[in-house]
Amino acid sequence: MKIAGIVFVILGALAILFPYVAGLSYNFILAYLIIFAGAAHLWWAWRPSLEGRTQHLLLGLLFLAGGISLLVFPWIGLISFTIILGVSFLVQGGVQLALASNSPRLRGNSKTMLIVAGLAGIIAGALILIGLPSTAAWAIGILAGINMLFFGVALLAMDKALSDVFDD
Repeated sequence: MKIAGIVFVILGALAILFPYVAGLSYNFILAYLIIFAGAAHLWWAWRPSLEGRTQHLLLGLLFLAGGISLLVFPWIGLISFTIILGVSFLVQGGVQLALASNSPRLRGNSKTMLIVAGLAGIIAGALILIGLPSTAAWAIGILAGINMLFFGVALLAMDKALSDVFDD
């Protein structure tokens, strides 16, 4: 767990330092996964069973075209990811605000923090979407880097806690 934590901390820091490269890396990983899925569908299309052959053939060709287009035009993937990210932040913020306004049991700091988190999500989502296409160059990489960095730190903390427990 310690090695994985160190690796994630390093990868997170690199993604934060080089967000465009990190975003492109995610795009290429997704492109190759989609191409692999297309190849799997084409393989199923040529199986001896005649059932679903046409559907697998069409899906295979569609997946191959989509994966190859992400490889040839990586900005398509980055902009798509950024739109999904911005919309997700907007929706998350709206849900948090709705939860804060419709939950009578929430009071004090918990309600305030939920409102602040909701407003922050809406503002972040709006800024990401308004800034397109330039936000596509950094948003995915930086947010993925922050996520990996925190995950790495969490793994290191869990490793430390477990080693303390098992050393006794």
